[in-house]
Amino acid sequence: MSPSQKKRFAIVGLIIAGVGAATFLAIMSMQSSFEYFKTPTQIETEGFDSKQTYKLAGIVRKGTVRRLDDGITQRFDITDCENDVTVQYTGILPDLFREGQAIVTIGKFVDQPMLIASQVLAKHDENYVPNEAADAIMLQQANKCDDTDGPIKY
Repeated sequence: MSPSQKKRFAIVGLIIAGVGAATFLAIMSMQSSFEYFKTPTQIETEGFDSKQTYKLAGIVRKGTVRRLDDGITQRFDITDCENDVTVQYTGILPDLFREGQAIVTIGKFVDQPMLIASQVLAKHDENYVPNEAADAIMLQQANKCDDTDGPIKY
């Protein structure tokens, strides 16, 4: 191999190594922004990573909505009629939020497990349920969960 071929080979090798390193760093930085959809039963059986963001769907269990002493933080339980997860949300809840309502929350888990929600989404009208919640809602209706306010339409 001539000196010019060695030089080109070294440059190509450095370019490939640089692109590989940049790709690796990009994938690692995006991994923390992924959101995983789970139901309360999946959290109970599979566990959770406290560094990961989750979307949690289910029904707000009746009798569990309570306001904390600061006046703007609320805690409530989300159920899929098999398991419950406690959610804590600081802020103003959506107008359509109520007990027995199908919702999706987005946030991170702490040790108990309790989801510290950064966002709470409620269905918009009687004909809408977030796609992520459809399976959980169907399971609840199949189990005849008594926490719903009647039949939920898709």
